[in-house]
Amino acid sequence: MGSTRRLIGLALGALALVATATVPAYAHDPSTPEGKAEAAELTREYVPSWVAGPKITGQPTPCVNGKADKYLCKNVDLLSFLPHSQLGGGSTSSSMWNWTDSTTQNEYIIYCRSNGVSFINVTDASNPKYLGNLPAANGTSSTWCDVRVYQDHAYIGKDTVNAGIQVFDLRRLRGVTTTQTFTADAQYAGLTNSHTLWINTETGYLYVSGANTCNKGLTILDIHDLLVPKQVACYDKEVYSHEAIVLNYHGPDTRFAGREICFNFAGQGKKFQILDVTDKANIKVLSSATYSGASFTHQGYPTPDMKYLVMNDETISTTGGSPDFVWNIEKLDALTLVGVDKSSRGEFISHNGYIVGNRHYQAAYKGGLRIMDTSAASSAKLPEVGFFDINPSSDANGFSDTWMINPYLKNGVIAVQGMGVGLFLVKPTGAAVGTR
Repeated sequence: MGSTRRLIGLALGALALVATATVPAYAHDPSTPEGKAEAAELTREYVPSWVAGPKITGQPTPCVNGKADKYLCKNVDLLSFLPHSQLGGGSTSSSMWNWTDSTTQNEYIIYCRSNGVSFINVTDASNPKYLGNLPAANGTSSTWCDVRVYQDHAYIGKDTVNAGIQVFDLRRLRGVTTTQTFTADAQYAGLTNSHTLWINTETGYLYVSGANTCNKGLTILDIHDLLVPKQVACYDKEVYSHEAIVLNYHGPDTRFAGREICFNFAGQGKKFQILDVTDKANIKVLSSATYSGASFTHQGYPTPDMKYLVMNDETISTTGGSPDFVWNIEKLDALTLVGVDKSSRGEFISHNGYIVGNRHYQAAYKGGLRIMDTSAASSAKLPEVGFFDINPSSDANGFSDTWMINPYLKNGVIAVQGMGVGLFLVKPTGAAVGTR
């Protein structure tokens, strides 16, 4: 009887994923052939969460002789693991972000799933606690969900479905000790779907990429009134905006000191752009560049001194190692490519990466978390100093396993997401430890 139930469960899980994937909500514009191809690939490679095994909590599991528990590693210890099935379920998971409660100093991960969002208290990284679920708006299910945080509020969007943007007051997590089902505090209905979100927390603007608005470019929302976002501008000059990183500028190009600068990644438009979005009524393109072999300009992040930016291309050939592109951004209106780092880290596909201090932390699908030293970025050299691979069976090309990492927790803790597998909390050691 137990085996029959398990087979039924697996069948239902596969059907749920197929139902999600038939409307391609993937890391491309869903209307493109690339997006549809990735939908089929993700469905083919789907691994149910039970394969990951039981949760791991209580005490750290050190990386010894290249392994922490069953996971391949280098200079990264495993602190804990919570299976996806114990985080609210759903067919898969995608993005996540972090929140620190300024009153209690407790830390939380907001974990996007196909059918909702999980809230996890990770203050004790060896003993994380699942607090509950915020169901997806309108009962929708989508493979891709994204979340960012501003002034104690989470903003949540989904792709290819009519979900708008949910707003949740994270202060409601204070004192929660039993698992709950939450409701949103507000829902913005000025758009239906969105692919990725970014918030410039210094200015209070939410940048939405790949939505149904603004020609799938950048939709810019004013969120100073936390529960009532208002659209204030569009950047619709490209066929798509896959992702945008928007920061107040403090780099070497003093002409733009204090300006609000957007690093825009145009997906199938095959361009990396630098925009001045300070004046929302007069957005200016400072630089726009492509590169040899450009396929899907995906995402990137600048070094703290804003001299360089490390970028990935999600669908460029990865034979022999997924490439990372290093750009010189010292002059915002004279963007130049320094070079391409294509080390022998395996054939996995580079995905979202974020730079803290002198380390680049990258989600790399079947390669898990990869950590690179950016000290020699001026020469386009990004030597790998550590990794934690959530799928020890393969480092091959493919769109499964690790879609997102978050390096912004205290004490050097890094959250590593497994698509439909669960949440890993890990910590670099030795050479993988960088400046903060």
